[in-house]
Amino acid sequence: MMHLGLLFALFFLCIADANRQDVMEMNMPYIAIDESPPLELPKHFSFAAYYGDHMVLQKAPKHAVIWGYNPYTNVFIDVSVDKQTIQAFVDTRGMWRAILDPIEGPGPYTITARGSAGEITLTDVLFGDVWLCSGQSNMQFSVSQGYNASAEIKDADNFPNIRVFTANQISSNKPLSDFDAANSIKEPWSVASSSAIGSGAWKYFSAVCWLYGKYLYQKLGYPVGLVNTCWGGTPVEAWSSPDALAKCGLDNGPVASNGGEPSYSRMSSFGNYGGPQNATILWNAMINPLLNMTIYGAIWYQGENNARNPSTYNCTFPSMISDWRAKFHSSHGQNDPSFPFGFVMLGAYQPSMTVQSGFPDLRWHQTADFGFVPNKKMENVFMSNAMDLPDFTSPYGPIHTQDKQDVAQRLVQGSLAVAYHHKDIVYQAPLPTGYKVDTETQTLELVYNNGSEALQLKNNVGFEVCCSYDGNSICSSHSWWLPASVVKVTRSSVLVTTAVCEPQDVVGIRYAWKVSPCTFKNCAIYSSLSFLPASPFQFTSGKFNKDGSYIIDRSKPHLIG
Repeated sequence: MMHLGLLFALFFLCIADANRQDVMEMNMPYIAIDESPPLELPKHFSFAAYYGDHMVLQKAPKHAVIWGYNPYTNVFIDVSVDKQTIQAFVDTRGMWRAILDPIEGPGPYTITARGSAGEITLTDVLFGDVWLCSGQSNMQFSVSQGYNASAEIKDADNFPNIRVFTANQISSNKPLSDFDAANSIKEPWSVASSSAIGSGAWKYFSAVCWLYGKYLYQKLGYPVGLVNTCWGGTPVEAWSSPDALAKCGLDNGPVASNGGEPSYSRMSSFGNYGGPQNATILWNAMINPLLNMTIYGAIWYQGENNARNPSTYNCTFPSMISDWRAKFHSSHGQNDPSFPFGFVMLGAYQPSMTVQSGFPDLRWHQTADFGFVPNKKMENVFMSNAMDLPDFTSPYGPIHTQDKQDVAQRLVQGSLAVAYHHKDIVYQAPLPTGYKVDTETQTLELVYNNGSEALQLKNNVGFEVCCSYDGNSICSSHSWWLPASVVKVTRSSVLVTTAVCEPQDVVGIRYAWKVSPCTFKNCAIYSSLSFLPASPFQFTSGKFNKDGSYIIDRSKPHLIG
């Protein structure tokens, strides 16, 4: 009788807890996992929570990983797919993991796991490339919010070999191993369709993630799996492990900011949730659970929340990338220790074309102060520059441009070149590699990409020179940045006038160093080869006031003041 009473008590306790969770879901924009240790109960024989029918597993030459739980420990599970059967040992935690032999064919396949507790299956499983999509609100921004939403949503029905998964927004003060807490999964693995892609604003599916996957699939011709795990209004530190932060001299406390407040308030007028600001808590809850999965690479759209205080981003962002790679690799050894990583360079924000603070510095730091990727600190990294894609009338606020098509196309352009080694893709944007000073004519000639670039001039604004008025040959707080007009453009060089300064006072030059450097696709310089906008840059030197030709050393970062 006592056992029966205990069972009834537990039953009603579970109902009450479920009802309480429903109330929390209605009143809170996210779920915080209790930091107290959970009650350890035996797991049912099951696959991991984020494995399911219709999923995509990583294809050959990589080894896909299947894992799950069993109520009995120290026994073996047989995992079968295609013509192979792999034995997986159940450890003392009741967890098992099978590393499959590489599978090349797309499928579909049925995966079966058998043990003394029974038999479980995954059906309609494809093998292809799995990409992780993460970041803040511009990654969370859904297909239904973007340009041509109705057509894009309808078109999703034509891509059944793309499969999508969306994690819910949860935070935790300790690392989680799976998405098995209540409501941890927003959208389980689903075949791409109008219903799977076209949920409401800020729900699913991510526009950048979907469009990247669609455009990539159109080039690759085999299945693509997209795992979306993102949260609007969050800093890079929230997505970073303590190890990653320690490399930058940071701890896992609240993220500092100039104003002490999140960059977005909860439920702002633009409909965006302000996410948690504490370091590591999204790494714990929304990235760490995925470590057992084999992936091809990751894409990232974040940085707006760090633009208030961007000074450490040149360390925290590269450190996060390196740490993700190391931890995905060390988890089971099947992930590439330098897997491809793509990001979006921040777009425009404010309608004023004169504001300089925050975003320009952050864009430079996104490249670890090199101005381009890949580089020595960010190997196997590619990017999409969105600075010339403003949408000042966006109903979701000017920071949320609706044109995610161009963003995704530029990402794929870089991905095909860097991640897939397509030699016929021109993906690097124009960036100066040298300059020539003529103090008599008061001009500065910038040579792009070692003279191999084919430049297109759309207007003659965007360049500035640093004029030092205190007699020092450095660009400092006693200097002014003044507009420098374009005089002439040749095939691979730009001639700008420095006449706004006395010749001896010119100590630096920069380009597109504004929060919003231009109107839509109308910055000054573009490539006629890649059709990409020239990258923003800032170079300072005591040689800008001395006649001669000079090389800009792109093998090392260029720090900005």
